[in-house]
Amino acid sequence: MNFIISTVRHNQHLLNDTAKKWSDILQRPYIVRENLTLDDMLKHCQAEAVLLVTSKGPKVYNKDGYFFYHPSMAKLRVDALRNGGTDHLVEAMALKAGMRVLDCTLGLASDAAVVSYVVGKSGKVLGLESSELLHFAVQYGLRNYNKADTYFTDALRRITTVLTDAETFLQTTQEEFDVIYFDPMFQIPVSKSSNMKPLRSLACEKSITRDLLDRALQLAPRVVIKERYRQYLCNLGCTEFYGGKYSAIKYGVRLR
Repeated sequence: MNFIISTVRHNQHLLNDTAKKWSDILQRPYIVRENLTLDDMLKHCQAEAVLLVTSKGPKVYNKDGYFFYHPSMAKLRVDALRNGGTDHLVEAMALKAGMRVLDCTLGLASDAAVVSYVVGKSGKVLGLESSELLHFAVQYGLRNYNKADTYFTDALRRITTVLTDAETFLQTTQEEFDVIYFDPMFQIPVSKSSNMKPLRSLACEKSITRDLLDRALQLAPRVVIKERYRQYLCNLGCTEFYGGKYSAIKYGVRLR
């Protein structure tokens, strides 16, 4: 994705040094904001997105709106587990403390946060993200988010991220895992999730293939895929299914 780097209008002079630093790291042009609108910047620079420096961290603007890191429902899910509740993803993964999990489609890292909490300090969660902008914003959030209790922020800090796509990583790594997880963008978007529109346009959408899952099963005895439709999961060779009776989300499992 072609993107530029700038700042929010408020206190621009205090954010310029950070913008220049990010420009060096990402090798993308830094454009002084002044009084330009974001749409004017996109048009003038022929860019698809603007990575904005704010006092609270990175914020991305594109034609679909704003995106910034937030843990979504992860905190509520972790709190439910702490109170003796269950979680369908945790059940589908058969998670235990100390397990090694590869999340091939990190996104907002909401699922990875729940997984990291369950596997604990003795476990490992490695997340892959192929979108440079999304990876940068989420990695920053995982390292700096502090609006939660320590048990949750500790789980965020333990997540390791890699900027790469699942196919490249799976074909080149020899590392083994207990579970490998795929959460691709749904085949049919959830229309009510308007706040997900900027995220969807930032993400690098690729379909999951049986060949990719076959390779994943060489590295882990259990592979879990998240989708809305059971038939789609059946077509990928899943033999176990998890999810609430009235939930639109299903988790399919393939075993070695």
